[in-house]
Amino acid sequence: MESNQSIHIKENIWKHLGQYLTFNINHVSHLFVRKVNHELGQTGLSIQIEQFPILFLVRYAADEPLSQQDIANFLQKDKSAIQRSIRTLERDGYIRIVSDDVDRRRNLIHLTPAGKFAVDRIAEMTAVINQEVTGKLTQEEVETLMRLLQKIASNIEF
Repeated sequence: MESNQSIHIKENIWKHLGQYLTFNINHVSHLFVRKVNHELGQTGLSIQIEQFPILFLVRYAADEPLSQQDIANFLQKDKSAIQRSIRTLERDGYIRIVSDDVDRRRNLIHLTPAGKFAVDRIAEMTAVINQEVTGKLTQEEVETLMRLLQKIASNIEF
């Protein structure tokens, strides 16, 4: 049980930081990450939410396989961070790294059957979480929220 002092500190923080969009988005994002990673732990998949974009990109890319550089560029992330995630996903059997036949310096990323299963399972799980989170919102509120988040993202991108 929380102490009165702890409750007072939280209320004071929310009073000051709660007015900032940055703080609220970060807070909600943190809660989502914790929830999704917890749910992933329940499924037995050795995947973290941070690895989703890589798996989904490789799964739903056009017929042409993506390179590590393609993934880093698309996700606007540092190539070394992407490389670490890719190595972990390869170690855990979700992807396969293959040298490009044309340019041996270029590594192409392929999803394994386990990776395809994981993406499908994650998509199902996130649909359930989305429903849990938006269950008390109207369809109009959900659509407005999605539009606003997309608009905010487009205003921030540089």
